[in-house]
Amino acid sequence: MKEPIIYFENYLLRPVQIEDANDMYEYGSDLETVKFLSWGPYMDVTEAHGSIKQFFLKRPQRGLPIGYAIVDLKLNKMIGTIDFHTIISDGVAEIGFCLNKAYWKKGIMTKALHQILQVGFYYHGFKKIVIGHANQNTGSKRVIEKNKFIFDYVDNEKYYNRFTGQNEPSSWYYLTREDFIKNEF
Repeated sequence: MKEPIIYFENYLLRPVQIEDANDMYEYGSDLETVKFLSWGPYMDVTEAHGSIKQFFLKRPQRGLPIGYAIVDLKLNKMIGTIDFHTIISDGVAEIGFCLNKAYWKKGIMTKALHQILQVGFYYHGFKKIVIGHANQNTGSKRVIEKNKFIFDYVDNEKYYNRFTGQNEPSSWYYLTREDFIKNEF
């Protein structure tokens, strides 16, 4: 099943490609960008290349939708990713995202998430999408709330901060197809 390609404003959402490795390395090597993620920082471009090959390009073999690259059309540059990285149960998927910090606080991820939610609910037929963030990650919290996710619970154990070696609280949200459709109209 071929994933839809989506244009919004000056950006494009398309499947991640091996040619994105240099751009992924640029933001994936930045500690501030990846400090709340389970991967990175990349030490060299080969790590980004390997991540694309191992995690993104093999998703369909694992029954997952392909991951999307967020592309700045003016520069023809991949500036981040957004993807359904885990199928939790039948009809329920978890989504995650990462964005080059040069593009933070411009509303790009809020809009990209909205576009991918449409893909998840209308194209893939998910019934529910879940998302979480480390409680210290206020930027992700804002993106999640602007997309009208419903707060579910705080988990004091799930987020492992690999830099401190401690489990830290994370907040979890969900959005059902019905709630998404209701908010669309």
